[in-house]
Amino acid sequence: MILLAAEHKREIDPLFDLFTFKKQGNVFISDDIVLFINYAKGSLSLAFSVISILDRYDIELAVLFGFSGSINDKLNIGNLCFVNKVKLMHDKKPIFNPIQLNKIDDLIGVECVTLLDKYEFDNKYLSYFGDIVDKESYMFAKAVKSIGKTPVILRMISDKNTKEEIYNGGIFNFSYNADLLKTVIDRLIYVSYDKINIEIFKQTGITDKNKITGLRKLISKNRLTFSMRQKLYKKIEINSTKQKVNKGNFDKLSVFLEKGIDKSRIKLNLDRFDVYEIDDYTGYFHNLCDKKSIIYANKKGEFLRKTPTNYTPELAQGYSILNAYNCIYDCDYCFLKGYFKSFNPVIFLNYEDYFKAIDATIKNDNKRPLYFFAGTFSDSLALSKFSDFNKKLIEFFANYKDKNIYLELRTKSDDITAISDIKPVNNVIFAFSLNPESVIDKHEHLTPSLNRRLKSIKVLDEKGFLIGIRIDPVFLEFLKDYSIFNNILSSIKNLHSVEIGFLRFDKNDYFNMLKKSPHILKGLSYENGMYRYPKREREKAVEYFKKITKDFYLNMEF
Repeated sequence: MILLAAEHKREIDPLFDLFTFKKQGNVFISDDIVLFINYAKGSLSLAFSVISILDRYDIELAVLFGFSGSINDKLNIGNLCFVNKVKLMHDKKPIFNPIQLNKIDDLIGVECVTLLDKYEFDNKYLSYFGDIVDKESYMFAKAVKSIGKTPVILRMISDKNTKEEIYNGGIFNFSYNADLLKTVIDRLIYVSYDKINIEIFKQTGITDKNKITGLRKLISKNRLTFSMRQKLYKKIEINSTKQKVNKGNFDKLSVFLEKGIDKSRIKLNLDRFDVYEIDDYTGYFHNLCDKKSIIYANKKGEFLRKTPTNYTPELAQGYSILNAYNCIYDCDYCFLKGYFKSFNPVIFLNYEDYFKAIDATIKNDNKRPLYFFAGTFSDSLALSKFSDFNKKLIEFFANYKDKNIYLELRTKSDDITAISDIKPVNNVIFAFSLNPESVIDKHEHLTPSLNRRLKSIKVLDEKGFLIGIRIDPVFLEFLKDYSIFNNILSSIKNLHSVEIGFLRFDKNDYFNMLKKSPHILKGLSYENGMYRYPKREREKAVEYFKKITKDFYLNMEF
């Protein structure tokens, strides 16, 4: 049995012809459905009623259906969608964190913006945050999740979110495919029959009866335990998800400026963009759709973070500088895809706070050599077009050039224009992340080619800058292609160090990748707290790299 809720009766009227319901108190009952209509009483009323109904009936799966206005040009009126993420906004301000919801196979996934208190028709602005708008989804999802049940949200595109359509009742003046809705509801009813069906659905998004039946037989025949079933679901996700290619660069770009920032440090021509001033960047950062915006803010709290063991050359001590989040590239394996709620760059402009934190760390940490990394949570050079932080940071580290203290700027970019007038400093390393062109083509979307990166390396090397080469992550399926690095490494005159690291994820990153880029996880197994290639395969690869160069260190290897 499932709960099916709707805000308006007109949204589910056709279902009364497709299912047989009996009125029972404030709900309608069929063999497999408890149907609740809120009669336009509002999102809070809906949330409280849903909690009460779920408490009254033995129901695990709660489904919200309704009409929504589209703020995404790619959605057509009549499309039936499932909501994979819902966000709450009030007076153009995003509040709270978004809620992640279950996917449904064979349906379009959308991000929903729930508008609090009043309608908002600024579609261009709203499109930075989602694909559709409504007034119920967030409160519904919050209520259902709060009592440990599973929310599912289905929305039918009824309009394009214009004043005329809303005020003239146009959102109800279209005919939708009620049979398609019934098919989806029938599938969800089958999902709700028992705990294994629900488990399969929650882990994979599968609602097809034949597929679920096949998985049930496999589970029963092999007597799979809970942990074994989890491994099975991971394999299904990894092997069934096709790699997305040609993801496209930032479009409909907007710029958000947090109040109190030093705008003189911004290098963008703001006249070319839609610019919005905001009180605090965090709500926007968590709620913006991917690759829609750039945010400028002042960092609060943590400015440096200690790096893991085996992260630095010479087993030295290291600290990541948290001067920016995200980057303009879209590499399949990037842990930032799941680490942050959205994939939009955040550029911090309160440089002095970083310099104070670095000074204090140098004073308190006596280990030498001491490394500071810019580019762990972003791409240092790729973001240099947005602010002058790199230039100021290099000038700052010049004060420590004879004290065994290093700055490393990590990058995949070939854009060195922002540092073209900087003189080399003997404790500043430009560390380029390199892979064979085969890996770049398949996994490092929007990044410069290997040749373009090598040309920039050559320019910096000729000027006298220290060069670091970071062959990380290595993909074993392309191992033979890494032979090209023999000649590349030998041609660099000011080579500081070579780092080699294999594809790896901790538990949190692994599960985030299952949602974002599952295909990238093929061939990885769990070992010593990390998902990585099996140890024997990594050892063979290390021996292979020893034939290319004997002078390298391994990143995050044990």
